[in-house]
Amino acid sequence: MWKALGKVALAAIVFFVLNLIVSIPIGIVAGIMDAMRNGANVTPESITELLQSNPWLRTASYTLSASTGVVTAVVLYFAMERDRSWTLGWKQDGWLPKGVLGLAFGALLIVLAFMIVWMAGGIRIVDVVFSNEVFTALLFDVFLFAAVAVGEEVFSRGYVYGVVKRSGGIAAAVVVSSLLFALLHANNPAVLSSAFPMLNLLLAGVMLALLREWSGGLWVPIGVHLTWNFVQGDVLGMAVSGVETPSILQVESANDFVSGGAFGLEGSFAVTLVTVGVSVWLALALRKRDAAAEGHGSFST
Repeated sequence: MWKALGKVALAAIVFFVLNLIVSIPIGIVAGIMDAMRNGANVTPESITELLQSNPWLRTASYTLSASTGVVTAVVLYFAMERDRSWTLGWKQDGWLPKGVLGLAFGALLIVLAFMIVWMAGGIRIVDVVFSNEVFTALLFDVFLFAAVAVGEEVFSRGYVYGVVKRSGGIAAAVVVSSLLFALLHANNPAVLSSAFPMLNLLLAGVMLALLREWSGGLWVPIGVHLTWNFVQGDVLGMAVSGVETPSILQVESANDFVSGGAFGLEGSFAVTLVTVGVSVWLALALRKRDAAAEGHGSFST
């Protein structure tokens, strides 16, 4: 188990170093564009604002960052797992219907959380917007959130989950991969605004890890991750882990404790309820499946 944790630590270091490396060219380009726009009044804040407001820079930044998760997982898997006794989970029979199932389930879950917050008086819907800006954002953000979903799932639920499960079992794999998943978002805006953001990131990691185990691969969690983020931000108008996006629904917080405030739905109690509920259901389903397999094995012998 300690060897597996050492591999996880190495994976985290490689991931963060690669993220730092790919951020340099994006930062340089953004700085040049900001200087062309503002002259000598270039600040880290103005560069960050440009990175978030320019769809090309924003998509390139998040996509390059997400790609480091895939690169880290693939390189370490082929370099260190020479016996190939486990897989990353992307080669999966029936990957397309499982991916579609994940897309539908992710959208359903985040809409459910949104409805809970709305009915509890946490948000007000103030407008519905169909504009060129929103339409453009939807096109860019489908690609952006797909890249984020693939990158984070291959890294967290592919490599980290697999390497820990091999020596420590399912429970250890769920815990370690979920903790690291939460830490990956520790620098997000408003993540420390209350206890809920980090708690819900951890619980979302648990839910996605159990979905990986339940489905036998990565395509269900990738689908869930994609629509969870996309629908939350570009459709429902909530911040996605603290990051704002143009959206169809325009909402305002009526109660930050209920709505999640600047962090979005993942900072609310509603996501806690949803992720705990789904995780309990998945854990029971896995236990039932294991019990049935053991019973079948005993009967067969």
